[in-house]
Amino acid sequence: MSDVVAHLVTRGMDEAYKHCPDWYHHGEVNSESTRGGETRQWNEEIVGLFRAVEHLNDEYGLSDELGDIAEGEDRKEDEFLAKLADAETPLYPRCVNHSKLSAIVSLFRLKTQNGWSDKSFNDLLETLPEMLPEDNVLHTSLYEVKKFLKSFDMGYEKIHACVNDFCLFRKKYKKLDNCPKCNASRWKTNMHTREVKKGVPQKVLRYFPIIPRLKRMFRSEEMAKNLRWHFSNKSSDGRLRHPVDSVTWDQMNHKYPSFAAEERNIRLGLSTDGFNPFNMKNTMYSCWPVLMVNYNLPPDLCMKKENIMLTLLIPGPHQPGNSIDVYLEPLIEDLNHMWSNGEVTYDAFSKNTFTLKAILLWTISDFPAYGNLDGCKVKGKMACPLCGKNTDSMWLKFGRKHVYMCHRKGLPPTHRFRVKKTWFDGKVEHGRKSRILTGRDISKNLKNFKNNFGNVKEYEKKKKKECICWNML
Repeated sequence: MSDVVAHLVTRGMDEAYKHCPDWYHHGEVNSESTRGGETRQWNEEIVGLFRAVEHLNDEYGLSDELGDIAEGEDRKEDEFLAKLADAETPLYPRCVNHSKLSAIVSLFRLKTQNGWSDKSFNDLLETLPEMLPEDNVLHTSLYEVKKFLKSFDMGYEKIHACVNDFCLFRKKYKKLDNCPKCNASRWKTNMHTREVKKGVPQKVLRYFPIIPRLKRMFRSEEMAKNLRWHFSNKSSDGRLRHPVDSVTWDQMNHKYPSFAAEERNIRLGLSTDGFNPFNMKNTMYSCWPVLMVNYNLPPDLCMKKENIMLTLLIPGPHQPGNSIDVYLEPLIEDLNHMWSNGEVTYDAFSKNTFTLKAILLWTISDFPAYGNLDGCKVKGKMACPLCGKNTDSMWLKFGRKHVYMCHRKGLPPTHRFRVKKTWFDGKVEHGRKSRILTGRDISKNLKNFKNNFGNVKEYEKKKKKECICWNML
């Protein structure tokens, strides 16, 4: 009994302590204050975007050089301005806390966070307007809510892909019904009737264009200010606190001074890996998202999930392997455009336009994905991406695998470990450490290399063999 009382007293003390205003020092924040802050942040963000569009129209009107661009984007900006004006409408007359957009976003966030069904959310939307004052502008169905939110969405492109990862059906292949390399059908086939379901693709790549998203970042005054953080916050004591303090950052600034001179130019990192979206270990499915990190932002914002951009969603069920290059094609094209030409962008912080450029500095992945993403060999005889052909490897006959020896080459010439035969492989080590391959060396080695993309499935190969055997009989 005393243990139960002690537990209840302790629990009461803990709960009382958690309500202390200083509890956030231990990692917890008052949920009510957080929600209020998020609501205010949404309202401020909406107002900021609204003002940004107004200034953008003024800036385009004053600049003669940007006249052609202004005409081209005039319709889009007018539509966006109308959407923002509609979004800024108060939820009901004399409502101070919520606009139409902030109310809908708050409700939709609750739906997704708590896993409400579409039916329950529809019922809620039908009931709420009856509780609000007359002339409220809250939508009364989930369909209307999704349609309203879709108007602010940057959208994504659905690109049909070859089921064997040979190509994307875009540009010159856009109108084809079969893959030009493996002749596989672009469309799904009914397994029973063998009827081709034209219009229903076998594989779809989803691409979220990065250019409009990078440009829209500068529409927010606060975000445009944060994107300049790297320019004036480099460490002065030589310690690495942010990628801006790295050697690579300095080397790129030195190599491309014109790019470095514009503080608003974006430095990006790319990361990808496979995962099973169905959360079942017995289901063999590998989906590959490709994410981009914006290194212009300060450390507390750089790696936040809302600032990490999903750019590609490569479907399964099998991993793309080395053919991931096929799926990266639209992203690489946009990155090349942002590096070579740039995009005229409005900056809400300085109230002017500039040519925004971007550079990809790093890729982040585990070792197997590193081999696929960067085209390096990460298994077999030459598994070291730094040594390349000079990798020292040995095949174990009975273990049936490669092991990598001769690590003593990296030691000083007079090190005592070099003469220890029995401790290592039974040999005295006289060799020297090989020179690490540079980017120029790798480019020279791969100059005439032709990569054959595509992953023909094993069962399809077996089917072809069976067909050949039957034909021979």
